[in-house]
Amino acid sequence: MKKPNNLAVLGFLLPFVAAALAGGLILVVKKDFTSTRFLVPYLSLVPLVLLCGLVSSIRSIPLIPDLNDKDYAYSGLTLNILFLLIYSISVIYFFSS
Repeated sequence: MKKPNNLAVLGFLLPFVAAALAGGLILVVKKDFTSTRFLVPYLSLVPLVLLCGLVSSIRSIPLIPDLNDKDYAYSGLTLNILFLLIYSISVIYFFSS
């Protein structure tokens, strides 16, 4: 039995952690999106989690022949890119309004 490609699984799950973190922040601050209680974690923790997911997904691709989990590796990469794009659009929206 082969070992799982832990980096691929981590890269797949981290975008959802970032989305949960962003959703939790929105629930906590309600409508005060200019407060530091929202801005500091939103501008630091969320992109950090997304970038860690992206790096994990990229680093898991060379391990596919040995550890398999190709589906997790490529779908994690796709999710991280998509979530980073959505995050970037939201930051542009927040600062333009």
